[in-house]
Amino acid sequence: MLSLALATLRHRLTGFLGAFVALALGTTMIGMMALTLAATFGTPHPGPQRFRAAAAVVAPLGFEGQPMKAPAVLSAEVVAQVTTAGTATADRSFPVRLDAGSSGATSQVGRTGHPWSSAAFAGYRLVAGRAPQAAGEIAVTGGAESLVGRTVEVGTAATGTGTTSHGVASDGAAASLGEVSGVTASGAPAPDGPRLYTVVGVTDALWFESAVFFGDTEAQRLSPGVNALVTDQPPGRLAAAVAGRAAVLGGADLTRLDPDSTGGAQALADAQAMAGSTTGLAVCVAVFVVTATFAFAAEQRRRELALLRLVGASPRQVRRMVLGEALLIGVAAAAVGCVLAPLGTVPLRSWMLGHGVAPDWFTIPIGLPALLVAFVLGVAAALAGSASTLVRVSLVRPVEVLRESVVERRAMTPVRWLLGAGMLVGAVAAGVVIARTEPYLAASARKYEAVPVLYVGAFTLLAPVLVRPVTRLLVGPLRGSAKAGPLLVRENVLTARRRTAATVAPIVVAVGLVGTLLTMQRSGDAAVLARQQQEVHAAGVVVPGGSGIDAGTLERLAAVPGVRVTPVTSMNVRIGTAAGDQIDSLSTLAVPAAALGTTITPPVRSGSLASPPANFLVIDEHAAESDGLAVGDQVVALLPTGARVPTVIAAVVARGLHGDDTYLSAAVTGAPAPTQVYLDSETGRGRPLDEGQTAAVRRALTGSGAHLTTYDAYLEARRTQAAEQTDTAAVVILGIALAYALIAVANTLVMAVAGRRREFALLGLAGAVRVQIVRVVAAESAVAVLVGTALAAAATVAAAATQHASLSRLVPDAPTVVPWWQIGATVALCAVVTVAAASSATVRAARGRAAEAAGGRG
Repeated sequence: MLSLALATLRHRLTGFLGAFVALALGTTMIGMMALTLAATFGTPHPGPQRFRAAAAVVAPLGFEGQPMKAPAVLSAEVVAQVTTAGTATADRSFPVRLDAGSSGATSQVGRTGHPWSSAAFAGYRLVAGRAPQAAGEIAVTGGAESLVGRTVEVGTAATGTGTTSHGVASDGAAASLGEVSGVTASGAPAPDGPRLYTVVGVTDALWFESAVFFGDTEAQRLSPGVNALVTDQPPGRLAAAVAGRAAVLGGADLTRLDPDSTGGAQALADAQAMAGSTTGLAVCVAVFVVTATFAFAAEQRRRELALLRLVGASPRQVRRMVLGEALLIGVAAAAVGCVLAPLGTVPLRSWMLGHGVAPDWFTIPIGLPALLVAFVLGVAAALAGSASTLVRVSLVRPVEVLRESVVERRAMTPVRWLLGAGMLVGAVAAGVVIARTEPYLAASARKYEAVPVLYVGAFTLLAPVLVRPVTRLLVGPLRGSAKAGPLLVRENVLTARRRTAATVAPIVVAVGLVGTLLTMQRSGDAAVLARQQQEVHAAGVVVPGGSGIDAGTLERLAAVPGVRVTPVTSMNVRIGTAAGDQIDSLSTLAVPAAALGTTITPPVRSGSLASPPANFLVIDEHAAESDGLAVGDQVVALLPTGARVPTVIAAVVARGLHGDDTYLSAAVTGAPAPTQVYLDSETGRGRPLDEGQTAAVRRALTGSGAHLTTYDAYLEARRTQAAEQTDTAAVVILGIALAYALIAVANTLVMAVAGRRREFALLGLAGAVRVQIVRVVAAESAVAVLVGTALAAAATVAAAATQHASLSRLVPDAPTVVPWWQIGATVALCAVVTVAAASSATVRAARGRAAEAAGGRG
C-alpha cells in the first residue's frame, strides 16, 4: 500500500498541500526552539574566569569546607600569615554605581569594583590609556577609547568588609553585634558618598562581569577587607598553614570563586526557561493543528476512500495507505522544516539579545541532534494526526461512493474523544491537586503552565462536538432572516462541522494560549504583589539608584524628625549547625526587630513576631518542613561576609509565593547597604509623611542616587515592570505559536475552499454572482472566528477559575487579571487573516464557467 500512497500523493498534490505546509511550518517552529534550547545547555565558557591566570587562591571558608565569594572576607590573621610567607596579591570585589551620563558612556547594572593589581589574573588588557594609580583615577571595562580623560561620578555602598559591625535599628540607633551574638563580623565604614573620578584607562570587556578598577590604595579605602589572596606559593603548604581557617584553591577548582561558577550556564537561565516553555508549546500547537488538518483532509477524501473499498480494498489496507501517506508527507515536510529552522534562529537570536533575554555572547549553532529531534517530532506529529482518523477511514463503506450529500454524520473519532476528554480531565485534576497540596505553584508561570495548555488542547480537540451548540447560539439571530445569504451561512457552518472545526482549531489555539497564559502570568504576579501589600505597611519607599543605600544616606534619613525608618536588606545566607554542617541556603530579608509585627506582618503559622530575640530568624513553612526546623531551634547563620552568627527561630510564617519568605535580624548582619528603606510617620503605622517630612527626606537623599516614592507607586511600578516582562516573554513564547496558528488558519481555508468549487458553481447556476459567493464564505469565516473565540474564552475562564482556587488559599481576594487588549488584538488579527484568506481563495475557486464546474469533479 506504500506504492499506492505514493501514487495518491503524486496525483493529489493540491489536496495534501495543506497538511504538508502545516507540518513543515510546525517542524520549523519546533526546530528553531530545539536549537535555541540546546544552545542554552552545557558550559559555554569552561575554566576559571576571575582567577584564570592565578596559581593558587586563598578564599574565606564556609560550611563544610566550601569556599565563599565576595563579600566574604579573610581574617586578618590569615592575610598576615599568607602575606608574610611569600608573594600575595589582595583581591577586593565590591559593588559600585557608575553615573556616566555626562560623559557619554553607558551606565551598566551590576558593576564591580576591583584593585588594579588583580586585573591581570582575569586576563584584562588595556586598550587605551594607562592603569589607575592616584586616588581619583579609575579604569573601566568595555568602554569607548574616547572615555579616557573624562570625569565620571562613582558611588559605592557599604560592603561589609571592614573590621567592626553595627546594625541600624528602625529608630536610627546602633546595636553592637558583639552584644547580640558574642562574635565579631566583618563590616566596613561607609564610603563618603559618590565621588568624581577621572577615567585614565579602558580595558577590553570580559563576559562574566562589568568592572571598574581603582588604584590599590583607593580600593583598600573603599573596601578594607580582603576577599581573596592570589599567591604563587605551593598549594599544599598553604593548605597546611591555613587549615580550618580558609580554603586553598587551584586549577579547575578556581571556578568556584567565579561570578558565574557554571561557566555561563547560569547566565543563560532566562533564555533556557524561555526556550523550554516555547519548545513545549510548539510541540503542543503543532500536534493540535496537524491533528485538525489531517482530520479535515480525511473528510474531504471520503468518497475517494469509499471508491477504494468498492474495488476491493479492505479496511486494513485503507488504514495502511493513509498511514503511508502521512509517513511520506511527514518525512518530506519535516526535512523542509529542518532546513528552514536554522534560518529562523537568526532573527530569534537578535530579538533575544535586544530584549535582554540572553547575554551578548549567546549564539545558536546548528546542532544535528536538535534538528534530529525536530525531524522525529515532525514525523511523529504527522503519524499522530493521521492516526486520529484511522477509525473514521476504516469505517468508510463502499456504498458511500454513490452519496452526493456532504452532510457529516459523525463529528468526532474515538481517538479524538479520548485525547480531548483526557486533556480536560487532566487539567481539572491537576488544578485540584495543586490547589489542595501545593497552591503556591499557581503563582509561577513556569510551574503552572501545563494547566492552561491542557485546557486549550482539550477545547481544541473537542471543537467538532462543541461547534454545533456554540454556532447555534451565535447564529441564532440569523434563523429569522428571509434572505438567502444568512441562511446559507448558518446551514453551511452547522452541516460542515469538520470543515468548521478545522478552521476553528487554530483560532482556539491562538486566542486560547494568549488568553490563558497571559491571564495566568499576570494573575500570579498580581497575587504576589497583593501578598506583599498585605504584609508590608509603609507610606513610602526609598529605592537605591545602584547597588544599595550607603550608610551616610541612611544616617541622614534616620535623623529626619517624626519619620520611622525601616531599612531592609536582601541577601542570601546559609544556615547550619554549630558543628559546621550546612542545613539550607535561604534568600532572606534583614530587618530590625522593631519592624516585625508592625511594618512587616507576614502570616504567622507558629511562634510570634512580638518581641523577638535580638538574634531572631523567621523562616517560612517550606524551609521548616524541608529542613525539619521548628520554633525555638538554634541554627548558625553564615552571612555573605563570611561571619557566622548564632540565631534562634522565632516564628514560622506562610510560604512565600516566589521563593523564600524569611527574615533575619539586622542586628546580626553587620552594616550591608540596604536594598530599600520603608518610611512612615511615627504617628502611626503606614501613616503618610507630611510635606515637611517629605521635603526633608528628599534633601537627605541628595547626591545618593536614591529616590523616594510612595509605597502604592512602588507596587504599581513593580506591576508595570512585571507586565512588561510578561509581554516580552510572550513575544517569543506566544508569538511563534500565534504566527503558526494564523498560517494554519489560512492553510485550512485554502484547502476547504479548493474542495468547494462544485458547490460554488451550483450557487452560480442558481443565480448567485461571484461577489455574493465571496460574501457568504467571508461570513462563514467570521462565524468560525466567533466560535473559536468563544471556545478560547471558555478555556480561559476555566483556567482562570482553576488558578484562582489555588491563589485564594494563599492571598485573600486574590485578583484575576485578564489581558483584554492582548486578547482583543489576537482576535482581530485572527479575523483579518481568516476573512482575507477565505475571500481570496473563494475568488480564485469561483472563476470559470459555472456549468462546467458543476459537472466536474468536486
